[in-house]
Amino acid sequence: MASVLTIATFLLGGLAVGRINEARHLSGLDLGATEDFIVRLAFEPERFHIEAFQGVGRYQGWREDHAIIMAVDKEALRRLARKYWIGSIGPLVETQ
Repeated sequence: MASVLTIATFLLGGLAVGRINEARHLSGLDLGATEDFIVRLAFEPERFHIEAFQGVGRYQGWREDHAIIMAVDKEALRRLARKYWIGSIGPLVETQ
C-alpha cells in the first residue's frame, strides 16, 4: 500500500509542478495577440529540445539564448511551458 501511495505522490507531484511551470511561464501573455514566440533556455538546445519546439510550431532557429517558434499551436505551447527545462516564453518582437 505504501508503494502505491509513493508512486501516486510522485506522479501527481510531477503534474502539479508542470502546471505551476505553465502558469509561471505564460502569466501575463496574451496568447491570442500573436502566433510567434521566443522560448529562452539556459543552455543550447539538443535534438530532443528542437523536436519539442517543432511540435509546437514552425521552429525558425536558435539565436544566442532563445528559440524562435512561429505559428504556434496554443495548446502545444501550454504543454511546452510545463517542461522544467524552459527558462521563459515571450512574444516575438520584430526589430527592423
